[in-house]
Amino acid sequence: MNYLKKNLMIVGVIAITSCTENPKGRQNKPSKPESKQQIDSLNQEPSYESEIDDSIISVENGEASSSSDKKVKKAGKHPVSLQWIGWDNRGSVNIAPMDDEWYSIKGSQKNKAGDYLTIDGKIKRTGNKELEFDGEIVTKVSHNNDGEPCIKTGKQIFYGKGDRTYFRLQDMTNCEGGMLVDYVDIYPGTSSL
Repeated sequence: MNYLKKNLMIVGVIAITSCTENPKGRQNKPSKPESKQQIDSLNQEPSYESEIDDSIISVENGEASSSSDKKVKKAGKHPVSLQWIGWDNRGSVNIAPMDDEWYSIKGSQKNKAGDYLTIDGKIKRTGNKELEFDGEIVTKVSHNNDGEPCIKTGKQIFYGKGDRTYFRLQDMTNCEGGMLVDYVDIYPGTSSL
């Protein structure tokens, strides 16, 4: 048993000594450089930044990418609904990446009575629970606004309140006014938005 303890102590001392003589596994400089190129490379400050950037891998949606790459954006479909048409018979929008942080968005929801919701413009995520839209949203329901289309243009915000998984248009007031509201909702889909 004493023999085993002594051997373990010797191995420990050797390990400690080798770590202090050559910290962090750095190689000792050669005593006689063979060329001017080696001398120049020894005088330069080491740069670990590119090594770190290239070696960090992030995994999102099952895809690996370098941290220096932006998140991979992909196109897809998302369900949409207007409560007057129905939540059970949702329409859909096509969402496709644009050159910057924006995605194009275009689609509709319709019923047999001729009521509809159309969305056409661009959209981007501005937070975990918020989307910014710029474009045109049209709702037409026979018993609202005298059956005339209600058109909203320009910047709009969609927000996912509480633990909801969908985003609701925050400018809910129908063009008829009063207490009449439209719930325009965008649901999770297959794009990376």
